[in-house]
Amino acid sequence: MRGARQARRGLGPGHGEQSEYRAPVVLACDGNSARLAVARGRERREDRPMGVGVRTYYSTPRSHDDYMESWMELWVDKDPHDPSAGRMLLPGYGWIFALGDGTSNVGLGILDTSPAFGTVDYKDVLRRWVATLPPEWTFDEEHRVGQVRGAGLPMALGRVPHYADGLLLLGDAGGMISPFNGEGIAHAMEAARLAAEIVAQALARPDVSTRERVLARYPDAVREEMGGYFRLGSVFATLIGNPTIMRLAVRHGLPRRTLMRFVVKIMAGLADSRGGDLDDRVISALARLTPSA
Repeated sequence: MRGARQARRGLGPGHGEQSEYRAPVVLACDGNSARLAVARGRERREDRPMGVGVRTYYSTPRSHDDYMESWMELWVDKDPHDPSAGRMLLPGYGWIFALGDGTSNVGLGILDTSPAFGTVDYKDVLRRWVATLPPEWTFDEEHRVGQVRGAGLPMALGRVPHYADGLLLLGDAGGMISPFNGEGIAHAMEAARLAAEIVAQALARPDVSTRERVLARYPDAVREEMGGYFRLGSVFATLIGNPTIMRLAVRHGLPRRTLMRFVVKIMAGLADSRGGDLDDRVISALARLTPSA
């Protein structure tokens, strides 16, 4: 039996004996830890962007806001032991996401294209950032709910192959995270749609060899759907990883409403691929013309 078709191995009911569960096809949807993919030897691609996300929750009067707020300026000391060395602007953003239950999700995401990546205490960056926010929002230790948690985010189809030996990778497990904004839910849902269609077609085939040929279409379908947009995001991540470019973008880009409307649309993946206005058509053309990730 090819190991990827072993869906689970663990204790059986009642007596602690080993039990084995088999399936003709396995879909790995186990998040950014990607334990099943890693167990099958599918390591992260080093030529793809990597991000770090850190978040926690606060009790706050902003819990019922009807929009997500983004803050584009996250600063760290260039040398934590020498304050006179000045500060550096990180390529990333902070978010405030109202949950409607008395709390808000507050966090930040940073890309590995920064020279500071791996040397920064991201939880401390979060603490320093929320300390600059208005005190009436109550983003402080007294109102924090739960721990501050962080995770690495493989991006731009950063774990491959997306199909081999009966195992398909979906969502974060396959690195289907946008380098533009660290978002992965929409891409995971799209991958689930593609996987469901292809698996259904494959299982309808009477012989194993034909099934394999159908299943082998999945990586190409994923690249066709997401590859150009993710490659565009990788270029964006590299550019803003330069502190000078990031500083210029924040200083001169943020005040320009038309430019920021375009940037938000491309970063959030909000472009209408079937028509729309000029911004939509430009973004769709860029994604189509950019080589797939």
